[in-house]
Amino acid sequence: MTGADIENLTNEAALVALRKGKEKIDMHDFEEAEDIILMGAVREETISDKEKRITAYHEAGHTLVAWELPGAAPIYKVSIISRGMAMGVTQLLPQEDRHYYPRTHLMNKLSVALAGRVAEEIVFDDISSGAQNDLKEATSLAEKMVAQWGMSNRVGPINLGRGEEHPFLGRELSLPKRYSEQMAWLMDQEIQKMIIDAESRATEILAGKRHTLDALAEALIKEEMLERADVERIILGSKE
Repeated sequence: MTGADIENLTNEAALVALRKGKEKIDMHDFEEAEDIILMGAVREETISDKEKRITAYHEAGHTLVAWELPGAAPIYKVSIISRGMAMGVTQLLPQEDRHYYPRTHLMNKLSVALAGRVAEEIVFDDISSGAQNDLKEATSLAEKMVAQWGMSNRVGPINLGRGEEHPFLGRELSLPKRYSEQMAWLMDQEIQKMIIDAESRATEILAGKRHTLDALAEALIKEEMLERADVERIILGSKE
């Protein structure tokens, strides 16, 4: 964390302690402040049992695939408490800073992103709009893999600039295309293929470990939040 990050965390922890009428800030306040900063403030609203169950399986899907795939970032916390704009959150925290991302790592990341939607389809034989941000993240990542990082054999080791964002505004640059319509079509096909391949990997894992998926979802419905130690206990316990 930078100095500004620490200052922000400390200020948020002070506000948490103040709202509770406390005279001193303790570690619980810092942990709650961390959740607010990383996952958003808790939304005070009630959801139906059906939506809570869908959210639990969605987050359990992310969690189980992240656990099973080698090289994926470790699980830090899983929650089905509504925060910010999200109904639930699966939080992964890398153990170290990374400067290079191998293709296998990125494909695993795609599988994790799509796993919530896959879990819904396996369990409920239906899909919901809850995967909107997951699909946006997966599509953006696959586009960069194909059009910027040369990770598609069919497109080749070239950078076509597609999907680049303005470094300050965070928007895609509206520059003239440096590729033909035929190349655009090929990139579309490769992006779709990467996403479908990643989804198939997530499906294989979740369908093969349905008992563990159920155990994680039921624990989330009951507890609403699980930390890494809880996830490990449930996953290892379901294998016995």
